[in-house]
Amino acid sequence: MRVLLAFENSLSRDFAQNHLVQNHQMIADADLTILTVASLAEAVASANETDELALAVLDLQMPDMQGLKGLRQFRRDCRHKVPVAIMGSRPDNVSIAGLTAAGAAGFLPYNLGSDAYLGALRLLIAGERYIPVDMMTATPPLSIDLTRREHDVLVGLRGGLSNRDIAKSLSLSEVTVKHHIKSLRGKLGARNRLHAVCRANELQLQ
Repeated sequence: MRVLLAFENSLSRDFAQNHLVQNHQMIADADLTILTVASLAEAVASANETDELALAVLDLQMPDMQGLKGLRQFRRDCRHKVPVAIMGSRPDNVSIAGLTAAGAAGFLPYNLGSDAYLGALRLLIAGERYIPVDMMTATPPLSIDLTRREHDVLVGLRGGLSNRDIAKSLSLSEVTVKHHIKSLRGKLGARNRLHAVCRANELQLQ
């Protein structure tokens, strides 16, 4: 069983790999191999060259991650259908809704203690989700990756335009506009188009 850790910082990679190798029995009874890489591109390549991959952890600070877009890219390009967790400096940079929309299995903040880190990996490998308690109780700004067209449609919704008017202004079909609105509602957890605008304003999405 293999776990892939993609961290920008070389000291973090070395510490995580050495510590986990020494304590792998805390995660599972089976043999555990820790793989470390320094970029998203390396993570995709290493994952696709690896058999029996059980989990991948991606550092948001890697230069080629581009936020949660990197997570979506990894899930799209990786041949393994395994849990993928995000690691970052603070949980208020992302939200549960944003993580879920991007397909993340959890969020591991940098300040996790070693025991908590191992416990989180054990949960993730078992197919469970790991979300820090403070992230569950706080209400930080939502981090959502809107596509360019979703952003354009949101501008139209904020302006009170109908689907037909939005479609005309963007040179799109009404069916395509409806698809983008549905996607927006899903990302924002909104019941309807008006609620989507309210949620976007509440979360200060630009």
